[in-house]
Amino acid sequence: MGKRKLTDKSPLSSNAQPVVKYKRTCEQPPSSNGAKTLTEEEYSKLKLYLKEKKKILKTFPRILLNARGQLSQLNDSGFSESPLLPSDLNELILYSVYGPGKYVPKWSSLEMQCNLNQTCVLIIDGCEVKNKEDFSHFNNSLPVFSKYKFLPPIEVELPPSWCTDYDADTTTSITDDVVSESTQTQKENVENKEICSRTRLLMSLNQMMIHNYPLPTNKRQFTMDGFRFTKNHYLPVTDDSPMYAIDCEMCYTSIGRNELTRVSIVNEQLEVIYESLVKPTNKITNYLTVYSGITASKLKDVKTTLSDVQEDIIKILSPDSILIGQSLNCDLEALKLFHPYIIDTSVIFNLNGNKGSKSKLKLLAKNFLDMNIQCGNLGHDSIEDSRATMLLVQLKLCKSLTYGDAYLIGQKRLAEFVNKKIKINVKHIETFKKFLALLQSVSESSAKGKVHLKKNLMAAYDNIWSTSKLNIEEHSTNKVVLESVCKSMEDTTNRFCMAHMQLKNKNNLDLVNRWCEKYWAAMSSFALCAVLFTGCGAEGKNSVCLLNVKQPPLNHLQDKF
Repeated sequence: MGKRKLTDKSPLSSNAQPVVKYKRTCEQPPSSNGAKTLTEEEYSKLKLYLKEKKKILKTFPRILLNARGQLSQLNDSGFSESPLLPSDLNELILYSVYGPGKYVPKWSSLEMQCNLNQTCVLIIDGCEVKNKEDFSHFNNSLPVFSKYKFLPPIEVELPPSWCTDYDADTTTSITDDVVSESTQTQKENVENKEICSRTRLLMSLNQMMIHNYPLPTNKRQFTMDGFRFTKNHYLPVTDDSPMYAIDCEMCYTSIGRNELTRVSIVNEQLEVIYESLVKPTNKITNYLTVYSGITASKLKDVKTTLSDVQEDIIKILSPDSILIGQSLNCDLEALKLFHPYIIDTSVIFNLNGNKGSKSKLKLLAKNFLDMNIQCGNLGHDSIEDSRATMLLVQLKLCKSLTYGDAYLIGQKRLAEFVNKKIKINVKHIETFKKFLALLQSVSESSAKGKVHLKKNLMAAYDNIWSTSKLNIEEHSTNKVVLESVCKSMEDTTNRFCMAHMQLKNKNNLDLVNRWCEKYWAAMSSFALCAVLFTGCGAEGKNSVCLLNVKQPPLNHLQDKF
């Protein structure tokens, strides 16, 4: 006997009841469990209340993490896939102070920033979250963050200790670090006549993730289909490793994205060692001639495929080859190739001092090489562009690490300025210096601010950034620091408030919880709160950061209805 197909017309049993469908009106279906049903008037009030609440909530500032920010979130073991850099955290804080324009965080978004009243930062030294057990204890001992619905904790590359007491035997001068490092580099490259080592210009893994380079583990952004490694195995890079500049041109195809149509590679002697037009797999819908220089006639008889190009490049490159290019992530994505050793001219050159911005190759070539490229309406020449990137890198190698980088030059001047004011002994000196750039930038703003520190921490801050707008004050105990910063936050004319405290006993997290409760209570509504705990992550070298925006209660709305 065949199986009987059940349909809506076929009863499931002899005593089945017809299905009753209720329309979406204020009339409610009969309740079988005795729950109270709303009258038409109550339903109308509820509907209006929810509508008003939704309208008000849209005006509330809030922080959202994008894919980059989610990679920095701690897992159950207390570690993240990719910690944020100090500059990343600074960008969010400065964006909250300045608003849209100069500073834009690339790992998060701050909605309705215009409605923020304050930016409040609390730094607590002395916590230790180095393993799974520490992280579990950390979460259980600080219920304040779950109570007020902070974002999940994120990891930041901030040092375990901001500074230690002055010690003449161990004091490290920032300028001394720069000089000794420069001297060592010059000795290493005296034979090559390179002041700056090419290995120092290589992108780190974090930089490659931030700048969206195709990586075999970065599946959130790239489809791995068709991607290949340039080598089966790689060798360590040295100052003798060969460099190749590469540039690609793309056309828009029927799959809704750009595909490779031309690739050029030049060596260190600016000789073209590889040049090929490529026929895309899919139909070209826009040749983008004004940018690519590609036309239908140029590709008419081309038979070379992407797979052919991949094979050719794999044969050309050695296991320690360095690839050079301008925003080379786009070229490698078009080539569908993974390569670990990259020098990106859009990263090592910076014209305006804003780390988040990139200068166009045309502008870099004109300013540093006095070359006019990408002129006219016939499109870019990939050979010309690749030669320009190679020349830019060679120029930088003969100058210095800071040459052509306004951001690094600013950081170097900042380090020299700090060192002139006072000798400090700072662990992870570069990271500390990058965080101090935050206070420098805040002091340049028209916003009024207060910074409160425990006395033994003042060595790193004393008379550095105190201005008529941003005042730095020292206090004898943590209690006084907390009381002072809470008083400062009560004055909403202080747009930026910061406190730096130290925990003597790492296990006394109940005390820290009370600190955070009091700190949060003193904040005004619509204030951005960032709480940093140092001494966390692998080997305790990073920090845990918790973020939230304090929202006002909606009691007035409830009273209205």
